[in-house]
Amino acid sequence: MKWFQKNNLDEMQELKLLKIESKGFWIGFYALFLSIVVQAFLYGPGKAGDMLVGEFVPFLCMGVYLVGGCLRNGIWDRRLKATPAVNIGFSLLAAAATALFNAIVSYRTYQSVSGAVAVFIVYFFVVGVVLSVTICTCSALYHRRKRRLEEAYDDEK
Repeated sequence: MKWFQKNNLDEMQELKLLKIESKGFWIGFYALFLSIVVQAFLYGPGKAGDMLVGEFVPFLCMGVYLVGGCLRNGIWDRRLKATPAVNIGFSLLAAAATALFNAIVSYRTYQSVSGAVAVFIVYFFVVGVVLSVTICTCSALYHRRKRRLEEAYDDEK
């Protein structure tokens, strides 16, 4: 079907459309994230699991697509370097936020300070280790892909 392949936009319109699509993607991504967080906080760990499948699947697909596309194209971040210190720092920050959120949910559900502290410690260490390994692995893949893209670009010259 040739009418799906024809592009009626000039370069300026194409750039504006890409910006609109980008903003729409990020609005959807953060709206799904906020929906997941609010429902998990409101309904607790038991009920929220069944209710969040509808939001979690598209959120996960969007995240995997974004990470895969960036790694495939040798893109890391606009502002941050892919260094071990930055990667581990952000992993620990995300682990602390996740642990705090789950500790609050645990306290709301069971009214136990010691249980909430235990939840915080377990989540902090588990999420911190998993994220650190995942982000450092993605960083290594990024560096390898970037090097290959630069070599291919140098070979073209």
